[in-house]
Amino acid sequence: MPWGRDSEYKVVEPNYSYSYSVSPYGPAAPRRERFFGRTELRHIAVAVAVLTAAFTMVIWDGYSDTLVWSLGLAALAVVLGFFMHEMAHKVMAKKYGCWAEFRAYTTGLFLALVMSFFGFLFAAPGAVYIAGNITKEQNGKISIAGPATNLAIALACLPFAFIESFPSVVTTIAFGLFFFNSFLAVFNLVPVPPLDGSKVWAWSKPVYVAAMAAAVSLLVLAWF
Repeated sequence: MPWGRDSEYKVVEPNYSYSYSVSPYGPAAPRRERFFGRTELRHIAVAVAVLTAAFTMVIWDGYSDTLVWSLGLAALAVVLGFFMHEMAHKVMAKKYGCWAEFRAYTTGLFLALVMSFFGFLFAAPGAVYIAGNITKEQNGKISIAGPATNLAIALACLPFAFIESFPSVVTTIAFGLFFFNSFLAVFNLVPVPPLDGSKVWAWSKPVYVAAMAAAVSLLVLAWF
């Protein structure tokens, strides 16, 4: 989920201060910006690794012969659920000319790891921080991009999760991804700051209602 206010964004971290304008290079010739920053790649790697370990602990049944299976499913869920969600925010933010990079939240990752030992996953792994001048509508579109990606992945998994003619391994993986992405969409659309739903609600009530209705419907289908 992206962080910031509706208009001017400025990200400040220890020893770092990021700002962005429409013409960041002044009179100098513009240079091609890398999609991923070096610091960002480290933060992504840490977040993905910790979330994968935590999710593995939640779904692993304790038998050694199922550890690799649980690890693989957890890694796939984290990459397609969490990572793609955050990258959707980043792509949309950069489309509007913003600086956008992911930063991990150490406390949230530690909490996820601890909670996984009790059999459930609750995580605030980090967020895509953005800097730039954007409107309320653009901020809403950046925010909806993450949950929309989760919904798209869930819908893509839907036929594989519920059609019995597919091999059981395909059905199991598809259902896991379907449930995980449906849950992420619902959770991130809760209209409470700093979750995505609060910014989508501030931008467009009809879009918010449609997105939440779709997310809840898929989650209910997965649950029952």
